[in-house]
Amino acid sequence: MAGSGTAHLRDDPNVLVRVEHMVVEFPISGGRVHAVSDVSFDLVEGETLGIVGESGCGKSTTARAVIQMPRPTSGNVFFRGTDLTTLPSEALRQVRPDLQMIFQDPISSLNPRRTVRDIIAEGLRVWGSRGTWTPERIDELMAAVGIDPRYGERKPHQFSGGQCQRISIARALVLDPKVIICDEPVSALDVSVQAQILNLLEDMKERYGVSLMFISHDLSVVKNISDRVMVMYMGKVCEVAGSDDLFARPAHPYTRALMAAIPGRHSDDDDDGVLEGELPSAIDPPTGCRFHTRCPHSQQICKTTEPEIRGIGDGHFVACHFPQVAGVE
Repeated sequence: MAGSGTAHLRDDPNVLVRVEHMVVEFPISGGRVHAVSDVSFDLVEGETLGIVGESGCGKSTTARAVIQMPRPTSGNVFFRGTDLTTLPSEALRQVRPDLQMIFQDPISSLNPRRTVRDIIAEGLRVWGSRGTWTPERIDELMAAVGIDPRYGERKPHQFSGGQCQRISIARALVLDPKVIICDEPVSALDVSVQAQILNLLEDMKERYGVSLMFISHDLSVVKNISDRVMVMYMGKVCEVAGSDDLFARPAHPYTRALMAAIPGRHSDDDDDGVLEGELPSAIDPPTGCRFHTRCPHSQQICKTTEPEIRGIGDGHFVACHFPQVAGVE
């Protein structure tokens, strides 16, 4: 079941990003697309938050709405205690260097007419030196992400996809951001290159003290890089837990179905992985729990009442009337 609530938000002085009741809707002819519906979460300094779900669940829209691109339809996004949704354009612009993004397609996200050195240093030309990096140290940054500085005058098309993603990482790091949002940064890459980029992100996180929001539909990737994981379905939060805890004892039927789809993973429940019916329309989502139309454990209450997120263990939260955990009812 997919629901709403804020029980999983932490009272921690080190919280960098706190999202409360975020809603993102897009008007279309004849209705509205309910892309994100009452989503809340937080990100602590030095943490990697994985956001996972199938295509169309709203995870990328959620991440982009954090940096106000687009601005949420309603709700609040706090960065270091400042509500970004209330800031005028210029004040928001001053905050954006601290919130950088790495996009899914590394090649198309780079300007094909600029040299790699110019692409990486563009932020410094706009903002000036804000911390670690200066124009004189661009070669050092290129070397740190695994790009030979001798190739700094080349254009993006002269590099492989993995190399272009390294360039994108350097471009994000150059302004010394506090948070980097990684929107499926390895999905377009070969498996062997994926591991290299994931290792690089982990290394950059430790070396430069950034926090990561990592969006993916691949649970194996999310497990390896995330400290905490949030599972989404049709614009709603299903489950939030530490990475190891979530994979050891998934409680939400949707999470369990995603886990069962991982090649080689054994399930003790024959119902896990069997999702009946088609994905509902985001224009006219189901009442009650949005997952009830495909859930093998759905009952009448699921059709009429949206579940609230509740704790089922230390740091483990689920939005479900009937979570699949022994002793929880």
